[in-house]
Amino acid sequence: MVSPSADTRAYYRIAVDCMGGDKGPAEVVRGVKLALNDVGPEDRFILVGKEKWLRSLVKKTGLEGHPRIEIRNADEVISMDDKPMQALKSKKDASMMVAFDMVKQGEADAVFSTGNTKVLVGAGAVKLRLIPGADRPALVAIMPHTKGYFVLLDVGANPESTPRHLMHNAVMGTIYAQAALGIERPRLGLLTVGTEEGKGGARINNTHTLLKKLGDEINYVGPMEGFDMFEGNYDVVIVDGFTGNILLKTAEGMFSMLQRLVKEKLRWNPLYLLGATALLPVANGVKEHLSSDRNGGAPLLGLSALVMKAHGSGNRHAIRGTIRLGREALSKQMSYRLEHALTRANEIVAETEVRNEAVPAK
Repeated sequence: MVSPSADTRAYYRIAVDCMGGDKGPAEVVRGVKLALNDVGPEDRFILVGKEKWLRSLVKKTGLEGHPRIEIRNADEVISMDDKPMQALKSKKDASMMVAFDMVKQGEADAVFSTGNTKVLVGAGAVKLRLIPGADRPALVAIMPHTKGYFVLLDVGANPESTPRHLMHNAVMGTIYAQAALGIERPRLGLLTVGTEEGKGGARINNTHTLLKKLGDEINYVGPMEGFDMFEGNYDVVIVDGFTGNILLKTAEGMFSMLQRLVKEKLRWNPLYLLGATALLPVANGVKEHLSSDRNGGAPLLGLSALVMKAHGSGNRHAIRGTIRLGREALSKQMSYRLEHALTRANEIVAETEVRNEAVPAK
């Protein structure tokens, strides 16, 4: 894999689609205000959406006249019901589309959105194009385990993945784990129903074969099961987008349920509350570790420019965390490193297939 390399650019311009989230543009603007403290001192945010609303929100949040905040008008909004091709054709002045056009035209370096995931993926692939070597983009999430965090992908960009797509996810996940988690040689697992070879169907078995062919290009540990994810033995977990999206939302729902159950017990039993007071520092540490606010964003990997996706229901802290992760990816030249790694992986697989074809059958 390519060794990490710092970017020497003085600043980045991030186009922020303010209109797509469940909580409205106000929460996005507040998230951007918080993120100003996390990014570079000269980085700029371009808020994209209905200008009248945005100017009012900028004023309310104390950002009016801020030298690192700009506003770009966009009169239309991508709804959660819009289809990718429909939106591309009929909503060219939507905030998400305007943000993509700014990157395409060199006016911005990255896109941030809380909007419709399908439209985001489709518009990104059409307007920004895939990097050489990639067949499909992938959404990547950072999840907690007992010893820290791991990278999970794909979590929704490509529901119907082929073995080649999953192999590309393994390469991209490795690069992202190096950049976002600071792990030099991430341990990678392929999620399936058993660790023995042959389990999981043709797609999993063919993916397993491809990952083994990559040799030292990735640190492939092998097939893994669901309960292995949270034990801390893997840094990158590979799944198709359909499974990954269900897994991500199920895990988040479970964490939320546990928090509610604990609160209910404390409310109805004074003895529990007394014990919880003594354990408050521990409880706060666990809560922070499980919270999606810091690492809840999902960068869309495989495109020629960085696209950052936050949950539609994400609050200002989740928006801040997503922007922070995206800024780290920008500074570590993710697009260049991904292109290099994917090209190398494709070459290795192609060379192996040619050699195998050259061997006469016995």
